[in-house]
Amino acid sequence: MSLLAQVILASAVALAASQCPDEFFEAGSGCYAVIDEPGQNITWSQCRSLCQELNADSDLATFDNAEQLAAFSLAWLTEGASYEDYPYMWIGVSKVDGEWQSLDGKPVSLQSDMWGEGHPHEMGTSAFLIDVTMANGIESYGRQYYHCSMGTFEFHRRCLCRSQ
Repeated sequence: MSLLAQVILASAVALAASQCPDEFFEAGSGCYAVIDEPGQNITWSQCRSLCQELNADSDLATFDNAEQLAAFSLAWLTEGASYEDYPYMWIGVSKVDGEWQSLDGKPVSLQSDMWGEGHPHEMGTSAFLIDVTMANGIESYGRQYYHCSMGTFEFHRRCLCRSQ
């Protein structure tokens, strides 16, 4: 096989690998979908079930680092324009045996710069993204941070899902 043919084949494979499933959009290295249920009250567990129903490889979204979260925040500036303003989205981070971790069991440091100011706190059991500036009524630049719930039965209307 010629070098040109190898480059074309490698490019085609990379393009196919980077495409997201239907209803998902690409942000950084991930494929995300938003489930938005205006007027509904959805718990973290209910959101997780809704995400898992999207396809065999989807669950609540997790982020490996602040750069990945920033890439999502940037993409959300465009993708979120078609949604009603609402600053909260459940994500795949929860407290297990007193420690914060993502759904794959990776610990989430209490000192991570993904957490918003004052979070996490002792009462929290699950995490959600918050656009802090939107929540405070200030024009938003779309930067998202982790916040934690006040307890097991906190509700939000939006879920952020990720397909692997």
